[in-house]
Formats: sequence, structure tokens, C-alpha cells
Amino acid sequence: MKPNIILVLLDGSRWDRTNISSNFLDLQKRGTFVNNVTTAAPYTFASVNTIFTGKYGKENGVNAYYKMFRLKDSINFLPELLQKNGYFTTCNLISKKVISSRGFNIYSSHNEYEDDLILKHPNLIKEYFEKSKNKPLFTFLQFSAIHTATVSEVLKKYEWNDENFYTRKKENLEIYDLAFKKASIYAKKIFQTIEDLGKSNETIIIFFSDHGTGIGERFGERNYGVFTYEETIRTFYLFLGDLISKNKKSDSLLRTIDILPTILDLCKIKIPLDLTGESFSSYLLNSNEKLSDTSFTFSETGGLQGPFPSPMEPNVFCIKSSTHKLIYFMSANKWKLFDLKNDPNEINNIYDTGLKLEGKLKENLFSWINREIS
Repeated sequence: MKPNIILVLLDGSRWDRTNISSNFLDLQKRGTFVNNVTTAAPYTFASVNTIFTGKYGKENGVNAYYKMFRLKDSINFLPELLQKNGYFTTCNLISKKVISSRGFNIYSSHNEYEDDLILKHPNLIKEYFEKSKNKPLFTFLQFSAIHTATVSEVLKKYEWNDENFYTRKKENLEIYDLAFKKASIYAKKIFQTIEDLGKSNETIIIFFSDHGTGIGERFGERNYGVFTYEETIRTFYLFLGDLISKNKKSDSLLRTIDILPTILDLCKIKIPLDLTGESFSSYLLNSNEKLSDTSFTFSETGGLQGPFPSPMEPNVFCIKSSTHKLIYFMSANKWKLFDLKNDPNEINNIYDTGLKLEGKLKENLFSWINREIS
């Protein structure tokens, strides 16, 4: 029997603030939490399309803000794959710009300023189960409270070069934390809804972040999408369900291109041969299994604003290992290298200081940037 999949985006959640909420900490004890997944891009459009295709933006067509509708017809898309394998597929998004309607039986959106998603989404889950008529259910829900707070309290009040924003990091963090605590109440409600429906033995819930949200750590980035520092490219996934291992946590290095094959594996669906990501479903299902680091992960972005805007093509790239990160600012032709173990806040640039790993990171990053696609 194929499990129901409830995929829930806690839009803009930071991996390093998941411990501020007792609700979210309680959920972590009930499942498996992986908290070092490099997003392919630190903004929603490109990030979600990578998750739903298992391919980076260069391959799937969505690798810039202004390419949100460029998803290639030839690319496998999660709802279509699930639908072809008997799933009833649904979603409720902040905007229909987020992902394509391909493969959805029900494709809907909400008003982030007027709809109470803590009430709306549990009711939608109940409705979707009824409409699925005993088919396995897939639903993708986007919780937008952090995005709403960012727009209202940051984007509408400060320009990207307004020094006042960057001098009030404490106040910015308080705004973020309040929004995340609301997101965690919502997450607990979604989990409780599945339990109340008696579906927990046949359902896997996945809470995840598409990117983090900056609070003014880097001049030029008010929230996300401009740079590739840890506060915006390191994301998390929390897997819950009767079949999923309990109270298990890993900070091993993973990629968002690993999510699609993992979901397909959990659904007992054959993984397409052209996917380069690797499933880690056995880690989720086996309490004794360990999770290894991926050798390298990659992320890219081109900001709408900031010091070198590039909404049509990515112009900031990074490669990350379990210990180091190399960032290439193409427009400025500058490099930064950080020791993530000894300098987790990425303060001290050690580029061009003789580190042997630097050359290997640069070679692999250029190979990834310049790769040919079919």
C-alpha cells in the first residue's frame, strides 16, 4: 500500500531557529529530522522547482526569478509521477507562480493576509481525503506566515541599502521568531489533524524549508535570495509517520535534488534513471542506519536587488563540503572561502591563504557552473 504524502513548506524557516519552539521540538522527537540540506537556490521559485523535479535550475529551466514559468515540458514533475502511480494530487499555495499546475487534481492558492492557514489547511486536508476516494493522497501545502512578516516588516519598510535595517538585527530576529512560532503551532495542528483522522499509520508528513531568512547579517540582503550564506541556503526536512524512525536527527550534508528520489522511494515508485540525486529513505525507515555526508553540494542565486542584481541569470555560486564553503561572486569577480566547522557564522574569509582544499573546490564549482545539458 502506497502511503499518503503530506508535504508542507514552512516558507523561509531557518534551520538554526528550529529550537526556539517547544511545539517544533516536540514534533522532532516524533520523527526524523535532517537539518543540513543545501537548497539549490535561496528563493522559493527555483528551490521548490528543484525539489519537485530532482534537477537543478539549469536543467529544469527555472534558475532565476524571472524564469518562474520556464519549467521544461520534458522534465519529470513530482505530481505527475505520483498521479501516474495512482495518487490523488492536491496543493494550496501562496501564489500560483510558485510551481506549475502539471499533474494536480486540485490546484489552489490562498490569500496570505486574510486566510488563517491554521484553520484552513487542516480543513483542506479533510476535504482532500474525502475527494481522493480511497486513492493515496499527495498534498503540497505552503505556510506563508514568515514570508508575510518579511514583506510587511522588512520589504515594505526598508530599501536594500538602508543601514537602519542592518543595525536592528535583534529586533529583526524577534519578528522572525514570532513568525516561526506561529509556523510551529500550524505544524503541530497539521500533525494532529492526521492523527485525528486515523491516518497516521498510512501517512508520511514532511515539514521542510525552501530557504532561510536573513535578519541583516549581510549588508545587501534584507531577507533572502541575494547571497549563499548558511542562514539562507541551509535548510531542514522533518519526516513524520508511523513508519518513520522516531527521535532521530542528522546534520549530515544533503542536497535538495535528493528529496524527489527519497519521496518516490517512500511511495514505492521506480526512480527515473535520469535523476542524479540519491534517496535516503532507508535512513528514515531504519532506526539503526547512519547517514553519510554528500561530497559536495551546490547553490546559486541572482538577486532581484542588492549590490549586484541579476534576476535573469544566476551570478552568485557556491560549493559546500561538510567542512568548508567556497563562494564565487561572478559579477564582482570575487571569492570567499569559509571554514564552516571553526567559523560557522562565515565571518573570516580564508580564500587565497594556501588551503589545499581551495583548488579542488574551485575546480568542482567551475565544472558544475559550466556543465553541458542535453
